Amino acid sequence: MADPLSCLLLGARGGGGEEVFLADLIGDPPDGVTYRAVLDAHASAPGARAQAWAERAFNRLVHPWLWPLPGLRAYRVDDAYDVVHVHNLTHRIQGSVPVVMSLGGATYRHYLAAYLAYSDERIRTLYARASRLYPPLGITNEFVSWERLAAIVVFSHYAAGHLKAAGVPSERVHVVPPGFSDPGVGPGPPPSPFRVVLAGRDPERKGADLALEAQRRLRGRGLEVELTLVGDPAYPDWTREGVMGLAAVPRERLFAILARAHALVVPSRAEGFGFVAVEAMACGRAVLVSDTAALPEIVGTGGQVVRGSGADPWVEALEPLVRDPELAGVWGTRARARFEETFTRAHFKARLRAVYESARSARGTENPS
Repeated sequence: MADPLSCLLLGARGGGGEEVFLADLIGDPPDGVTYRAVLDAHASAPGARAQAWAERAFNRLVHPWLWPLPGLRAYRVDDAYDVVHVHNLTHRIQGSVPVVMSLGGATYRHYLAAYLAYSDERIRTLYARASRLYPPLGITNEFVSWERLAAIVVFSHYAAGHLKAAGVPSERVHVVPPGFSDPGVGPGPPPSPFRVVLAGRDPERKGADLALEAQRRLRGRGLEVELTLVGDPAYPDWTREGVMGLAAVPRERLFAILARAHALVVPSRAEGFGFVAVEAMACGRAVLVSDTAALPEIVGTGGQVVRGSGADPWVEALEPLVRDPELAGVWGTRARARFEETFTRAHFKARLRAVYESARSARGTENPS
């Protein structure tokens, strides 16, 4: 039995992979870890008093100069906790409790560049402004005043590379791939019809148009291919012959959809991490991903990386699987092996617990107050 460890977990609601990560963390913590979770702005918890006045003042007076960097979460934390875990938030933590920060799939710089299409110069200007304003106010994020952090946890070596390139020391950065419980999905469906799934919000960013076009062309070659689009309010309007569109569904329903599918496609034009790729690998389904951000790192040798622009590469990658569903089964077996090697819940919890222990052992390092 692991030694007890008390952790204040600070995060934010918002859906998608971020909320999945936090819900899994709270519902299935590392061995011996007890979380007190605070997910709402201005909310306090025993031993952690929200400094709502500081949050409001910053968000009204300073944040407009730093938008779209996140607003502030500020707390005074007492010694009731061994560690504070801040997930993906700009923060000010006062007290002597060591702070571990985890990011989403990638850094916020990646979000600005890949999601908002900010130029390098615009990003540098924004962070230069933050570097002037944050330190005197005792504020920290992964790029500014990171010295206050006991550790920074990222999901991928891709994200770690961004931090190291910005000057964060390697020993401060810990790659901890997210972990998922076994969904218990059995063998793949019958060979025909061949079913493909795309799951995720924001159709343009997720490349839903590429999946639709690839499915149309494959059907034009006389191949029976069905496509299910899951996760965005727009998808139901795209339902047509061979295409099913579903808005957001519970996780259990997604696993049921994957259980009836032969393959998952992730043709994303921008991506932080791509939890659904791991979930499909856990289901033992063939996974095809774009050459974007951490996606190639996620699938490793357990999936196919589709390179090139437009729908053509997706047609060419899918056609052999459609013509020979047993090949899709082979890729599904490889995907499942990759999941068991890297992304199980047990692996994740052991790695995160080790980061907490390292942070606790460094207790006594003062956070500015």
